[in-house]
Amino acid sequence: MYSFEGVKKILETSIDSLVDNFVREPYIHRCEHSLHCELYTMLASHRALQGLYPIGSSGRKASLVHKEWPEPFTREGHTRRGNVDLAILSDKDLAHPLESSRENDVFPSNATNLSEIDIFTGGYLKPDFVVEIGLNYPFEHLESDHKKLLNSRYSKGNGNKEAYLVHFWQPHNTAALDDIKEIQSLILKADVNIAAVIFTKSEILIKHLSDKDLSPI
Repeated sequence: MYSFEGVKKILETSIDSLVDNFVREPYIHRCEHSLHCELYTMLASHRALQGLYPIGSSGRKASLVHKEWPEPFTREGHTRRGNVDLAILSDKDLAHPLESSRENDVFPSNATNLSEIDIFTGGYLKPDFVVEIGLNYPFEHLESDHKKLLNSRYSKGNGNKEAYLVHFWQPHNTAALDDIKEIQSLILKADVNIAAVIFTKSEILIKHLSDKDLSPI
């Protein structure tokens, strides 16, 4: 049975497991998208996130965990919405897609006569949880992902919607020293949840979701 706090615990435990797996073996995956798949598999193994749920009264059903879900809102300087890497919908929003879309201000202002299926396939539901994952990117990409989530109106502790940034750096392509300083600064002021692992030339810096900052291990 779906509950916000229950699914939050599942997601955060899974992200911390992803962190630990990367620390043990940073080359399990070659590319970022494989990390998406690993986290998706972890989430889908939990009973609370399994099964199919009605899309309103359409007679059709959908799962709760999705990859490449559209951002709720278009970012400044963009002509269309991008996608978040992973998203978890609530069963209640799926059960009432038209009402939920309007309540969260995601319903397109220029649209008329959208069906419940249109809302779902168009990505006009705001997920309960969204995750952005990065691998070996410069700081600017992490910063851009942070702005992306804030533009989607997610922030820590708002009670019913949560966003997560998960960025890793492998030993052969570690973050530059200046980038590490910027990453630490962003972690301290970020308004979304962040987990990170950086393999430097001399140590491993790690931050689980509950940690306040990067720390060597």
